[in-house]
Amino acid sequence: MIRNRKSVLKLLAAVSVAGIAAGMAMTASAQEKITITFANWAAAEGTTKPGIEKVIADFEAANPDIDIVSEAISFSEIARQLVLRARSGNPPDVAQIAGNDTVLLGSTGALEPLDSYVSDELAANLKSGADAGLRDKDGSLFAFPWNQSPAGFWYNKKIMEQAGLDPENPPRTIDELNEALAAIKSSQPDVIPLAIDTTNRPFALSSNWPWMQSFGAVPVGEGATGAESEEMKAYLNWMREIAQAGYIDPGRRIGEFRPLAAQGNVAFIWDQVLLKGVMQAASGMSDEEFYETWGVTTLPVGGGKATTFEGGHQLIMFSASKNKEAAWKFIEYLATSPDAIANYTTSVNSSLPSIKSTGNAELDEVLSAPVFKAFSEEIIPTLAPQPYGPEFAAAATAVMAGVQEAVTGTKPIDEIAASIQQQLPQ
Repeated sequence: MIRNRKSVLKLLAAVSVAGIAAGMAMTASAQEKITITFANWAAAEGTTKPGIEKVIADFEAANPDIDIVSEAISFSEIARQLVLRARSGNPPDVAQIAGNDTVLLGSTGALEPLDSYVSDELAANLKSGADAGLRDKDGSLFAFPWNQSPAGFWYNKKIMEQAGLDPENPPRTIDELNEALAAIKSSQPDVIPLAIDTTNRPFALSSNWPWMQSFGAVPVGEGATGAESEEMKAYLNWMREIAQAGYIDPGRRIGEFRPLAAQGNVAFIWDQVLLKGVMQAASGMSDEEFYETWGVTTLPVGGGKATTFEGGHQLIMFSASKNKEAAWKFIEYLATSPDAIANYTTSVNSSLPSIKSTGNAELDEVLSAPVFKAFSEEIIPTLAPQPYGPEFAAAATAVMAGVQEAVTGTKPIDEIAASIQQQLPQ
């Protein structure tokens, strides 16, 4: 009995020592782990939450020394919260951001310059124009392009053919577009000839900006010629003419046109790369059927140049981050990993990667499909920075109010242009 009791005590002591050692090892391991906070709206939205959670889990599995804490913040709130947190000294390590909000955050001085983190190999693999608008006045990269979703000029080949137009030769100029719109309206009166967002909101100005540049108009920003320039008046006149002719349906958000396009009720639509996924989900079209029906190209021009706007998302790192190398590793993974691109960028987010080649032959083949190839090789090179900044929203209100007045009212265009100019930030 005594011998057995001594054996039990020895065993308990050994177990206790082993437990303490294991506990110490676990504590040391926990102390060695790096935690990265990631503020994003992908985790706040039902359609993208599962995808981003999988990508994060995959990253953690590949990098067991790094934990990612995902902070879900709605798209409408994220910029305001990030500015407040930066001012209070408690920003996340990494954040998802887009559009005018990216530039607003960049102007705070709270972001980490990223040039030193980008390898020569990665820089060479970035698509032309992918970093447009993401550099400050000194040329420093303050945000990295996560994914790209520029707008393209989509055309329905079957509607064009029924109107007697060449389905393989979409309009390249405003004059050619006007002729095509007239032919479509005459042959198919129930079809919306051109889908364009004319609502009064910052996104609508982003969407209409390339149309203005197509006429050579630059109402605000660097190199601005104002709202009363002949080019801006030409744009407003054209918008009035196509509205009066019934070629557009004013007042609809771009998202409201997408189901109609999927049903074959829109001939031309100025929309982002995500349109393919939206239309296929709504219509059930296979890839083969989709490519037989739809094509996409650059914007028709009317005296200016063809440009597009970037509707994709960017990734930023805050200077206050204590784990910058780990934060950059996560940023690079999100933007360049074949798994992240396949499981989130091209599928869940219906957008394109910012890099030319993923290094995965099967994935690169998917991205070489007609629509994706057109965006990568033709449309993305026309990306042009917009006059984002603190005054962009105010300018959007003034400009888009004028556009709405042009397409729905009868006030002389000269007066509308003058009214816009008076309301623009000085």
